Amino acid sequence: MTATEYSADTSLAGLAGLIESRAIVDAVRGIAGALADGVAENEAVRRLPRESVQAVRKTGLPVLRVPAGYGGPGGTLRELMEAIIVIAAADPNLAQGLRSHFGFIERLLGWVSPDAEQARARWLSAALSGKLFGLASAELGVVSPAEFTTTLRAVDGRLVLDGRKYYSTGGLFADDIEVIAARGEGELVSLVIPVDRAGVTLLDDFDGMGQRATASGSTIFAGVLAEPDEVLEVLDWNDSDRPLDYLGGFYQLYLAAVSAGIAVNVFRDAAGYVRHRARPAVHALTSAAATDPYILEAVGEIGALAYGAEAVVLRAAESLDAAAVAAPGDEAVVSAAIDVAKAQLVAHRAAIEAGQRIFDTGGASATSEKLNLSRHWRNARTIANHNPLAYKARATGDFAVNGAVPPRSGYF
Repeated sequence: MTATEYSADTSLAGLAGLIESRAIVDAVRGIAGALADGVAENEAVRRLPRESVQAVRKTGLPVLRVPAGYGGPGGTLRELMEAIIVIAAADPNLAQGLRSHFGFIERLLGWVSPDAEQARARWLSAALSGKLFGLASAELGVVSPAEFTTTLRAVDGRLVLDGRKYYSTGGLFADDIEVIAARGEGELVSLVIPVDRAGVTLLDDFDGMGQRATASGSTIFAGVLAEPDEVLEVLDWNDSDRPLDYLGGFYQLYLAAVSAGIAVNVFRDAAGYVRHRARPAVHALTSAAATDPYILEAVGEIGALAYGAEAVVLRAAESLDAAAVAAPGDEAVVSAAIDVAKAQLVAHRAAIEAGQRIFDTGGASATSEKLNLSRHWRNARTIANHNPLAYKARATGDFAVNGAVPPRSGYF
């Protein structure tokens, strides 16, 4: 059975395990051309890629990482990152919009708490039933990303959720959304709420200069009733004694994979632009842009940037695969965190540089809003701004010189 023989409306329970993980990645490659159709125009008007989300569902990719023991294909992190690069090369908004879902699955796999197995069984089954998960975590008006004003309170014997989240990437694509909230004095919890529950409002109000169609708008919770078994876990982000695990590296490498996909997309667009549209300068050495050595140099350099970005992400993914089966704090986990930091430095900077160099392949016509080639640089710059690259370089250097373990924060 192949990954394209079922629809998004079909339960994957008991079926995904029959699908080989490579078949899923191949299915993603098979729909890449369709995912890329109209992306430049869609980004210009901030049209969310809802149909593309459904197309990705049909490939089986959302359950790629679900282990065979739970009925899934048991794909590797390298395979997932390979697929994300392919998607991002077609539509980086779509790729980033799915990050919260894959992060939720990965957290289920990485949990070691006493209740972890029960949570895994329940929510992996939900994923296999076809559900996509979003995340509502970050808030405005707080000093630290680890500070929350959203509350989960007991009112007349019921749990009530109230608050407003600013970044809710992928929420408008999701069926359920994980929420981080304060419960009691100084306690943080995560809980999973259906997006169609009374009191939940999702807004498409993200105003970033790039990645405009990632469904990263605000989510409002107004008197939302929650069930006790929807509370996932108690969080302790201030536990400095907790050893480093691979989950932070996963979230960060995912962003690097999106950047690598952007660089691949720039290379494709640059070659196509020169082949079909570009004109040489009046004083050029040749009569055609396609034979101008300086234009070809620009295209070639973009190609090298894209190649390097993709290569480092996939190599770091192999390190992350080793870390995922190692104990927290193990040498493999620390090594993977450093490898991910290196991959981010290379991939983010490569995508930014590629997005800038594409304008060296043509004159003023390359800046036409109809082409929307500026989206590549804006998207790459927006992705890179998620976390300061200087800290990636600093941690990499500190590890090389002093053997210092990198920060445990998921934001690293």
